[in-house]
Amino acid sequence: MKMNSKDIKRYLGGMVFGLRLHRFFFRDKAVIAVFHRVNNDIAQNPITCDVELFREFCAFFKRYFNVISLSELLDRMESGKSISGCLVVTFDDGYLDNFENAAPILKEFDIPACFFIATDFIGTQRVPDWDKKWGVESEWMSWEHVKSLSNDGFEIGAHTKNHIDLGVVEGDEARDEIQESRLALERQLGKDIDLFSFPFGRESQFSESNRSLVKELRFRCAPSAYGGIVRSNADPFRMRRHPISPWHESVWQFGFELLQEG
Repeated sequence: MKMNSKDIKRYLGGMVFGLRLHRFFFRDKAVIAVFHRVNNDIAQNPITCDVELFREFCAFFKRYFNVISLSELLDRMESGKSISGCLVVTFDDGYLDNFENAAPILKEFDIPACFFIATDFIGTQRVPDWDKKWGVESEWMSWEHVKSLSNDGFEIGAHTKNHIDLGVVEGDEARDEIQESRLALERQLGKDIDLFSFPFGRESQFSESNRSLVKELRFRCAPSAYGGIVRSNADPFRMRRHPISPWHESVWQFGFELLQEG
């Protein structure tokens, strides 16, 4: 039987994790996974994870990693405490299916997570350009949903107001997008917000000046979303997250990709 690249990754990933050899790969290294949507409408949509596969990912994370919050990862890095084999779960944008589909499964597995919110989408029917392109519906959380996640112990982070490209937008507009996103969250939640992630998250979509701006505004981090792992000496404002999409047909395929990046 001829095997394609996904089959090979699935086979090798299953073998390495099954034999627990992955522990050697993740010495002084951690993983930050990033999801966007969790529902069963995955056709032609590269940012959606199937619900049952998401459940499999949660089981995989719990079995093979030390799953911690993003704040704990930052605490460990700042204090010099080991991050070996740690994994953090994050979500970007603020889609309703995060609340309806992902959060109950996270609770079932007792997995902490951070939800990065593009605040001007919350409680609206806005359809961003990428959803228009893929022909999918955009359903956003309400502020009550975001508050419920926060009250349940999940971390909430800023993601700009309008999900702008911070590789292009600079100066006062960038400052307003970043800071007002935080302030909206703080007003709604009654909590300090010190976590931030770059919208889009590709390397070309955040400039050095905006990275410095995020530091100036006293956020603790600004991770990307273009793949990679986190080493113990990583700059929190250059941390990489590994995106999960319909390309990933199994947890073992994802696991092998992490091994390649390590």
